[in-house]
Amino acid sequence: MAGMTDTHSLAGSTPRTIAVLGLGPMGAAIAAAADTRGYRVVAWNRRPKTLGDIGFEHDTAVTLASTPRDAASDADLVVVCVRNHDASRLLLDQIAPESRGRIVVNVSTGTPGEAADSASHAAQLGVRYVTGAIMVPTPMVGTDDCFVIYAGASEDLAEASYFFDVMNGTSDVVGDDHAVPPALDLAMLDIYFSGMYAHLHATALARAHGIEASRFLPYAQGIADTLRGSLPDLTTAMERRRYDAGEASLEMCLSFLEHIVESSRDAGIDPGIAELVRTASARAMQRWPGNTDWDVVAEHFLAPPHATSERAPQDPETAKTPV
Repeated sequence: MAGMTDTHSLAGSTPRTIAVLGLGPMGAAIAAAADTRGYRVVAWNRRPKTLGDIGFEHDTAVTLASTPRDAASDADLVVVCVRNHDASRLLLDQIAPESRGRIVVNVSTGTPGEAADSASHAAQLGVRYVTGAIMVPTPMVGTDDCFVIYAGASEDLAEASYFFDVMNGTSDVVGDDHAVPPALDLAMLDIYFSGMYAHLHATALARAHGIEASRFLPYAQGIADTLRGSLPDLTTAMERRRYDAGEASLEMCLSFLEHIVESSRDAGIDPGIAELVRTASARAMQRWPGNTDWDVVAEHFLAPPHATSERAPQDPETAKTPV
């Protein structure tokens, strides 16, 4: 559901009011985006701030409230953007009397379980509730490059659609399971942080052999492009739970990883993620024949816990599909 918008004001009418609870960098960016779009914005922060503290000019229409209840009292929609879901649930308790029948969009960061618990808590309070996961840094909020994932009841999402207009960019609505937006958020960040850490480690390994970081960068970008091209096949193998494409064997990849770990230690560098992947590959070799595709390491995440310690059948044809 991308690009869903709603006219926020009609000729001669008062603009809709959006309350923003939490004025850290992301909350301030949301308030600024709503202000730019012509909405009336009332904001609150746990630690009192002036508008100047959060980068607003003197001519802004944003106003500051002294309490969360004051901010929410006249709002058509409330956006909660605080440190975690413990804090956001406390805010829900405070604003529930003022927010019944109106939409609260919670974009606070948390785990899938925390997001589901917060949604249940909101339902118990009689608050209509949407979960959001903002997938971009603050400078992209309100721009064409913004990307936000939403979940909630279809009628609540429809009524909150003008907030999609505030955020701009892409609005990805994933259904009514409130655990899905943070699950996607954290899964993507898993790739992002692991990739950044691997790049820093690889750059250090190259530098240990006289290759400066700037010289290594094009090679790093090239292998990142190769990884991007490999993702569809990895996904297919994991979905089918068959590891028989014959592209890269477990035995061969384990050898590569052992060389990376050894070279890192020789250079006085912590092997980092490479050692974790080498260990996972060696563990897979205890169960699967060496000519199985390396992708079989996925079985450590997919198989029941007791199955990872079992010895796999040694017939390559029967070993490629776990039982």
